[in-house]
Amino acid sequence: MLSEADSIASIVGTSLALLLALFGGIAAWRRHRESRSDATTSIRDLVSAQLSGVLTHAHRFLDGNVSPLAVVYVPQRVATAEPAPGGGPAGGSAEGTPASPALAIPADQLLRTDRHVLLIGTAGSGKTAFVGHAMAERARSWAGRTRARGREQAEIGLAIPATALIDRSLPEAIAERYRSELPQWVVTRPPAPHGRWLVLVDGLDQIVDANVRSRVLGQLREWAGRTDHPYRLLLTTRPLAEEESTALRDRFAEHRLLPFDEGDLANFAQRWFAARIPDPARARQAGERFFDDLTRAKLDKLAYHPVLVTLAALAWERRCGPAAGRDEFRPSPPDRAELLDRLVTHLLAEGDPAVDTLVDALRHRAGPGTTVAEWLAEHVGEVFEAAADGWLRTGRAVAEAVSWVDRHAPASPANLLPDWPSRIAALLVGTGLFTPRGVDVEPIAREVAEYLAAGPLARSWQEERWLTLMADPTTRSLGGFVLARASLEIGPVLNRLARGTGDQVLAAGHLLATGTSVDPEVRDEILAALLRTWYEGSGPAAAGCLSVLGTLATTPSFRQAVYRIATDSRWPRRVRGAASTFIAVPALRQGPAAVLPQNPGTAGNPAG
Repeated sequence: MLSEADSIASIVGTSLALLLALFGGIAAWRRHRESRSDATTSIRDLVSAQLSGVLTHAHRFLDGNVSPLAVVYVPQRVATAEPAPGGGPAGGSAEGTPASPALAIPADQLLRTDRHVLLIGTAGSGKTAFVGHAMAERARSWAGRTRARGREQAEIGLAIPATALIDRSLPEAIAERYRSELPQWVVTRPPAPHGRWLVLVDGLDQIVDANVRSRVLGQLREWAGRTDHPYRLLLTTRPLAEEESTALRDRFAEHRLLPFDEGDLANFAQRWFAARIPDPARARQAGERFFDDLTRAKLDKLAYHPVLVTLAALAWERRCGPAAGRDEFRPSPPDRAELLDRLVTHLLAEGDPAVDTLVDALRHRAGPGTTVAEWLAEHVGEVFEAAADGWLRTGRAVAEAVSWVDRHAPASPANLLPDWPSRIAALLVGTGLFTPRGVDVEPIAREVAEYLAAGPLARSWQEERWLTLMADPTTRSLGGFVLARASLEIGPVLNRLARGTGDQVLAAGHLLATGTSVDPEVRDEILAALLRTWYEGSGPAAAGCLSVLGTLATTPSFRQAVYRIATDSRWPRRVRGAASTFIAVPALRQGPAAVLPQNPGTAGNPAG
């Protein structure tokens, strides 16, 4: 009897255990299903948010009513990075000109590869804009993906700042960044079968401390060497030291963002004004005029950088177009100094972490360290000016900056920090105004160096010294920045130039041609001087004046001014004759004036 009862109890117990296990399994399956359902919903919501999100400009100093980035974004191009001679950056130079078009591929091709990518670009080249664009493009691709087998892996973009990796692993940093959008476990697994996460790590250069940055680079290199995770990495940075780039090249395909070319500028101009002027015809007219003004004012070279062309568009609108409340577009484009003043001021402020790192290192040294640190914090802008001046004069930026600090600081920092030159190099690079170049650094563009080097000369203005700069074609651009940064009434200075020698007249003409804003009376005085010097003279100065006149003649307001001079009896007869001769040649009314003889005065005077 007991044996039968025991058997029944055993059967019941086993059945209950099986039932409990079954119910437990069902509950676990339901929880798993709900969890997967929650994950699927979260991923779908994330993609939807990325599709509908508004891409923002990385630089907050782009004030004014800036058009959405998605509207004005111009497709970018990249070049496979080849180490430059001496270990410096490739894909362009300090002159700001684009790399060879033969090397260029669309940047979007980086989104259609299985390789991890290192994307390098100077300050203002559009790295963060590309990250935002890549997120939206990946979201569009995911939303319309085909699930058929054999297709390339679909990706969803996840962007994190490189600084998030300073004290976290890659999955921890992603989970923290997206904790309100995705369950933490989701980011450690593929978002779907045949899917993966494209992790965009933005701004490696923003990790100022070289030792900390080295640890982060080591972590990223380790992840790139593994295959047991659902990540493809795309890193962005300003140019790194050569040894840092070299350490990544075996696991990352290195590419450099190329500056805008002429076609990109024209594309940007049309996109910008189409988004801001409802009338398509007027929008097209504004875009063409803006592009022409950039070229006439010699701003097209600076505008190779996306952030600078955006600044130029904002400034042009304030001075020339609808934002200024004008129905017509007057020929007063922003000048180079105006654009660079805003860019340099912003980048110096953005580089505060690099300044703080160096100042803190000095403060940790007893005695004079604190005094030197306080001095450096107040004179850091002058360190950049000294580096720029040294680079222009000798090609050596770091050594000249170190020498300047040694001459002016209350104590020699080299006696406090044995690696002082490398710390100065890190400071210069930390703002984005300079990039590594072998063991030295170089400015991101020659114009940036000229703008910085003009500071001391402008603060201690000497007209004779400035006239010497303007008379020399190799320093004329520097002289233009000196005048722009000096606290002077520009009109009287230009009037004196117009009454000077041929080279001085030519200098005034160059300033006019590069967009320096002057009153109509001053403009006419300079035009008259250019006409007279060309008409009566010979040699390089006369030929140069003719060339400047041809450049100015491409702008209607300058052509009209020449017409008025030709018919206004208040001008001397020879000046009116020069204007009439200039007008008489059709080619001069349409383009550069290279077709006239150097001294047409010998051919008679059409003005009588």
